[in-house]
Amino acid sequence: MKKIYIVMVAMALSASLFAQTQDSLLRRQLEVERDFNPTLLDADKINSLPALREPVVQKANTNYSTWAGRITPPLEIALPRPADIMTDIPFSLKKGYLSFHAGNYANIDGAFGYRLVDQPKHNLAFTFLHNSTNGDINYVQENSDPAGNTAYFMDNLGKLTYKHDADAMLLNMHLSYLNSGFNYYGNSFEHPRYFDNENQRLGVLNVHLGLTSKESDRLNYRGSLDFSNFSTKFGYDLNGDPIKGNQLKATAGFDKPFRDINTKVGVDGSLLTTMYGNDFENYFLINAAPYILFGGLNRSARLGVDVLFQDADKIRVRVVPNVKLHLGLTDKTSLYANIHGGFQHNTFLDMMNESRYFLHYASVKPAFSIVDIDGGVKIGEANGFRIDLFGGFRKTDDAHFLIHHGQEIIGGDGLGAIREVLYPVYGNLAHSHIGGLIQSNIWSPLDVSLRLKKNFYDVTDMTISGVAVSDPKAYNQPGFEVDLRASLNIIEDLKLTLNYYFAGDRWSNYQGVEQEMDAINDLNLGGVYEINDAFSLSLRVNNLLSQKQDIWYGHPSQGLNASGGFSFKF
Repeated sequence: MKKIYIVMVAMALSASLFAQTQDSLLRRQLEVERDFNPTLLDADKINSLPALREPVVQKANTNYSTWAGRITPPLEIALPRPADIMTDIPFSLKKGYLSFHAGNYANIDGAFGYRLVDQPKHNLAFTFLHNSTNGDINYVQENSDPAGNTAYFMDNLGKLTYKHDADAMLLNMHLSYLNSGFNYYGNSFEHPRYFDNENQRLGVLNVHLGLTSKESDRLNYRGSLDFSNFSTKFGYDLNGDPIKGNQLKATAGFDKPFRDINTKVGVDGSLLTTMYGNDFENYFLINAAPYILFGGLNRSARLGVDVLFQDADKIRVRVVPNVKLHLGLTDKTSLYANIHGGFQHNTFLDMMNESRYFLHYASVKPAFSIVDIDGGVKIGEANGFRIDLFGGFRKTDDAHFLIHHGQEIIGGDGLGAIREVLYPVYGNLAHSHIGGLIQSNIWSPLDVSLRLKKNFYDVTDMTISGVAVSDPKAYNQPGFEVDLRASLNIIEDLKLTLNYYFAGDRWSNYQGVEQEMDAINDLNLGGVYEINDAFSLSLRVNNLLSQKQDIWYGHPSQGLNASGGFSFKF
């Protein structure tokens, strides 16, 4: 009997705390190469008493392998190269990497990493990531004066990571610092600019410590501490106090298996607090989440609740479900469902992760979802295909939507200036969605995935500048989405990638008027050529259709842009 052991090796050379979708809507891919090590197990020996052998006419064996020849392979398996069988090392022996890309709009993207200590029990590594742009972008709105503006953005992230594998536990910690500079480049709609391209700065110092016990049939434990200190160059006003503060998140969890290792009872807990150094409201949340977990060969159920105590704009105590269900119908087909709820914290760091161009004079209200349900069916019976049909519903109070700030009187002199920033408006949101995902490698050199999603929104109780909105919409949220991704290995050392993203039925609100936004049509092409196992060249072209599209209303993306570069492992 033959068994195939599949080893998946994944390397991602770009990861950082980018607070918003890149202006060029660049898509970084996680490249996965599968190594295969087929082995033939020795047949069991059979002992029997001597007996007279009788000739037996056997039917010829016409069984064929499911992964060789011209038969359609399952998605989990690709055709192995004969030279790689039992010879590839399933990890990189090199300790460092360096990558660099540059293109028009002064787009620069770079990464550097090195394993300072690489031992079985100890691992110390340093990484540095850079992403920047400084090009002129044209506004989508017609008759804009001026027609465009320079969009400046630069992120530098340095990170030192240490991991230790002890006999009974795993220890991981990291120290990082993010220095981000950018300007508020949004459309001024023929009004004077308030920030006038003055460069803003965000600095985030982060320290993390995590501890996890080795899985056993006794008591298992885990915990972490994560501390961030953040500050900006200026706040809501150029001459006002900058926004600064500290954020601490602590987690702890315990579980005790009974019956077997897949059935256990446990409790998870967390504490999150954000303390500001100015007039922002401090944030405090405690969460206790007891649960019981039942597991089997092809099914599992996590039944629990979250007990939440929050102190933000006011004190709240809430209890929400926390349930995860998985039921295998066959070896490759299953049903799944997740039922959850809880708070969206919307701290300053959360908002900066949503958009660098957010700026408000007060804390953003925390949103609360009494229920958040998603589920579906995953089908993998057809060779070479995976299908995921899904849907969901979420009910959220105080959901926020970012819109262009607009005109206001500044300085008391009657000057009608524009704050070129985004600020939040609130409403109660009911959001449901349906969709599907299909993945295929029916022809092994080509991997394709297509995801379709239709969203339905119902927003109530929204006011903007004290005026009730008669027909509010889920501003900047797409009504229909298409996400197509493909990669093709033309030859052994050359890979081409294609990504296409469509987002339609988007709306915003400017100066109390509903504004329908143009659909996003973002087509990207890329190619990677490996000269050898240490050096490769790459080229990518983004927004190949040269579309004029807003990421947020008044904040356009880049037009057609291309960049090239290299990656070096040493």
